[in-house]
Amino acid sequence: MNEYEFPLNERIRKFLRIEEVFNKIEAQILMRKEFSVYSCFNTLFDIMGYASRADLKVELIQEIEKQRLKIKTKIKTKKNIKITYDLDRIRVKLEKSKTLSGFNFGDDKFLHEIKTRSDSPYGILSSDFPEFQFWLERASFSDRKAYFKKKLDGFMPIKYAVTYLIGLLRCNVETNPMQTRNGSIQYKLNPLLKNDLVIITLGKSSNYFPVISANKYAVNVHFSTNQSISKLKLIKFKLGVASF
Repeated sequence: MNEYEFPLNERIRKFLRIEEVFNKIEAQILMRKEFSVYSCFNTLFDIMGYASRADLKVELIQEIEKQRLKIKTKIKTKKNIKITYDLDRIRVKLEKSKTLSGFNFGDDKFLHEIKTRSDSPYGILSSDFPEFQFWLERASFSDRKAYFKKKLDGFMPIKYAVTYLIGLLRCNVETNPMQTRNGSIQYKLNPLLKNDLVIITLGKSSNYFPVISANKYAVNVHFSTNQSISKLKLIKFKLGVASF
């Protein structure tokens, strides 16, 4: 099945963006064959820009506390006890983390220089950066991986918090089987509820993908395709709305 997610507010949009950029660099680092250090540096700078904001840490701690109190009002099942334990553990790690805000490189002049060059029109080029070329030639495959993992260490509490909270949100989704013959559908929302995320599920063999827009009152879905299909067919899918 293919799942498409659409955030219904800027807070969830920010969490999804941070989750994706962490997944991106981890996928780059985990590649068994040679990986692009150029891409890894650019993704690392994205993480430094997104995940080092002081207000993000405060926002995550507040959301964790909200979810912890919410779970405590429910029946004490093994699952709920584990969620409470996980939230407490993640909060402690967040509170102890000392990630500096912004692009703070400390004594790492090498990384600072790479960031400066990445902002230039031509990006990072080894041809006019001898120190970088020297590092590329001397650092082994495993050394390069270790370098990026070490740079990510300080951001991991943010990563764990965002990943866990988004996971909880996805578990709260209630999906409904739906279908359309004209390629469009409108799903009404309850304006009294705080809706956070829309998830649309299509079969693997589907030739369509959803283009989603929403407001406080409704989710509008228009199905499109990049294939040459002369006539729209019946499109079956599932639509779910999740909220914290």
